[in-house]
Amino acid sequence: MSRAERILAGIIVLVGLLVVGWLGLQWYGRAQHAAGYAAAVAERAARDALAIVRRTEENIVLAERQSAINLEITEAKYEELAPVVQRIYVDRVRVGAATCGPATTAETEDASSGHGADPAGRLVRDDVERDTRALEEAVERHLATARACQAWGAENGFTP
Repeated sequence: MSRAERILAGIIVLVGLLVVGWLGLQWYGRAQHAAGYAAAVAERAARDALAIVRRTEENIVLAERQSAINLEITEAKYEELAPVVQRIYVDRVRVGAATCGPATTAETEDASSGHGADPAGRLVRDDVERDTRALEEAVERHLATARACQAWGAENGFTP
C-alpha cells in the first residue's frame, strides 16, 4: 500500500469516526433532552396535583363557611317572617279601600246591577283570598330574605 493510499484510508477512517462520533453525540443529546423533559413533566404533574388538592380543601372550607352563612341568614329570615305569615293567614281579606282602592261614587242604574256600592266589610271570594294571601306571602318572603341578607352584610362590614 502506498503512502497516498494510507493517507486516504486514514482520512476515510477519520471521517467515519467523526460521523459516528457526531451521531453518538446527537443520540446522547436527544436521550438527555427526553429524560429532562420527562422529569419536567413529572414535576409539573406533581405540582398540579398538589395545587388541585389544596384548592379542593380551600373549596370545602369555603363551602362550609357559605353554608353556615346561609343557615344564619335563613334563620333570621324565618324569625322575622313567622309573625307576618301568621297575620296573613289569620286576617280575612275584605273588599274595601285596602283591597280594591279608594271608593268611587256608585252608579245606581238598577238594583240588580253590579255597579252598586260595596257594603263595608264584605269578604272576597275564596279563590281571590287564596291568591291574594299567596301573593302577599311571596312578597313578604322575598322582602324578609333581602332584609336578612342586608343585616348579615351590615354585621360583617359589607356596607359603607
